[in-house]
Amino acid sequence: MSRKQEKEELLQYIERILDKDGYAVVDVCIDRDSLYDPYSLKGEKDLNGDIYNYIEAQTNIIPANVPLKIRLHGDVPAEEQEEIRKIMHRHYTMKSFDISWDKMANLRKMILLALFGAAVLAVYLYLAIVGKNVFMSEILSIVGSFSLWEAADSFLLERPHLRREYKNNEQSLNQCIEFVPTQPSSRA
Repeated sequence: MSRKQEKEELLQYIERILDKDGYAVVDVCIDRDSLYDPYSLKGEKDLNGDIYNYIEAQTNIIPANVPLKIRLHGDVPAEEQEEIRKIMHRHYTMKSFDISWDKMANLRKMILLALFGAAVLAVYLYLAIVGKNVFMSEILSIVGSFSLWEAADSFLLERPHLRREYKNNEQSLNQCIEFVPTQPSSRA
């Protein structure tokens, strides 16, 4: 399959799941027995991780600029619906903090490795010009080059991935959540 065909197939998929308001709709069947994570406590309840995994799997290829609408199919009392919305918002907020911390750690790592690599290469150049301790200068060359390479890797590979992950999480953080009661005939 060519790139052009893949893009056309992706566009057809996105058009198929868009509703009349421009939201990408993901339908999720929820079961009251497995709705909540069994390890979460009453005060800090969280949804079952399989629900988040399913939503992420379905929305992974949807561009971050397309708004999401999650339709939860199941019999959920009205008072519990707002609680579920808050739980999902808290989940994606916490994930946003985690990604932000990863971005900050990536920036620190990138700056420190670049400075360390530049300093080591400066010492290498000095030793190479002076001509003393050739073996040590070669080791410094390797260490400095490796540090600069890791800094470039952080900037060119890790950082764009973290930005993309952050945008996708923002999409999930701003998603619209609807509840659809289960029809008696659809359970069969």
